[in-house]
Amino acid sequence: MSGFDDSDLQRLLGIIERAERERERESAGLSPEFEFDTNFSDYPCERMVSGLIFKGDGPELVFGNIYIEKGLIKEIEETKVKSENWIVPRFINAHTHIGDAMLKDPPLGDVYRSFAVQRDLDSLVKPPNGLKHRFLSNLSAEEAVCSMESAIWDLYQNGISVFADFREGGIDGVFSLLSALQKTSRHILPVIYGRPAYAAASKKEAGKEDSVSYSLFNELNELLEVADGIGVSGVNDVDGAVLSKMSSCAASHQKKLAVHAGEKDRSDIEKAVSLDPDILIHMTQAVPSDLKTVADKDIPITVCVRSNMTTGVGVPPVLDMLDAGIRVSVGTDNVMLNSPDMFEEIHFLSKIYGLSDETIFRMATSVGAETIDCKFTGTIEAGKKADLLILNARSANLKYVKDPLAGYARRARTDDILGII
Repeated sequence: MSGFDDSDLQRLLGIIERAERERERESAGLSPEFEFDTNFSDYPCERMVSGLIFKGDGPELVFGNIYIEKGLIKEIEETKVKSENWIVPRFINAHTHIGDAMLKDPPLGDVYRSFAVQRDLDSLVKPPNGLKHRFLSNLSAEEAVCSMESAIWDLYQNGISVFADFREGGIDGVFSLLSALQKTSRHILPVIYGRPAYAAASKKEAGKEDSVSYSLFNELNELLEVADGIGVSGVNDVDGAVLSKMSSCAASHQKKLAVHAGEKDRSDIEKAVSLDPDILIHMTQAVPSDLKTVADKDIPITVCVRSNMTTGVGVPPVLDMLDAGIRVSVGTDNVMLNSPDMFEEIHFLSKIYGLSDETIFRMATSVGAETIDCKFTGTIEAGKKADLLILNARSANLKYVKDPLAGYARRARTDDILGII
């Protein structure tokens, strides 16, 4: 005999049923429809969501209702509500490379001990012969679109509203991303920094004045018709004449110039800053004099802490950046190196640097939105786009949190997301 009879089975089923009812009661503050209603007699609007609202840039934490009409926040009403769930802005992921999403387990370097590898950034990502670029060159157009579809879906599920992507492959690479976005049909916006295919040419070839004047100029004009700007892999990888042309073309089209700099060493920082870019990425090896110049020029920096740790280049001097008055936003970098999990990214920021919860909140939301010029989102305010995450305040992870802002910055996870608006 097994010792397990029908009465035991019925008792087990009863326990499961009671547990499910309790789970539903704990989540009752926010139904699967997020308490949306369409019959407000006193305040007509399309829908409403209630809970603890992380309002404004501060943020100010208030209980109340958010009224939404035509995708915009019409009004925030501060009032007593039943729901305890947290309503926070969706993340701004200020730096990604989603084109390498099909290469999620690359070797990080050569084995130098029986239990460890010597990590090598250049072998992974340096154009034109880094592992990433060799891999991308062998991807079919269909595979490229399919992999980016998966990455976009992952970004969306992780609560991201806008992602700023460095898009390799010239104009074809931009169209591949746009095609993937169309296929996903998700409410997520890319800001695309295209990379001209010509920029991958050798310095010897790029130094030919006629090529720079015609081939590159034509490609840049075509690229900037569809992209939001130019993304430079690194100034040491590109001929000076090509860099100059990219900078001037971006300016003439009133588009952004974003540049990787100071990731492995600081040999490229001065040259990168001299281009007067709109955004600098990484600056991991920057010293105070570099940061003073950047601050004087009012250039924002996007840091990618987990990526830097993965590739073994160290961690960026975030505290010094903030001390200098630089606007610092957050990115998850290459999908092949890290999942696009902004919760994990801000947890690293909190634990490594001891940043205040308010600072972390702003870096991942409003500062990112300002950096990539998406000021219609990034905060919960009347008149802005309703880009909201509903977090389950009674999840096993967040239950008993006394300070919701600290819970957001140090503890909240993707599985705490009840819904995305």
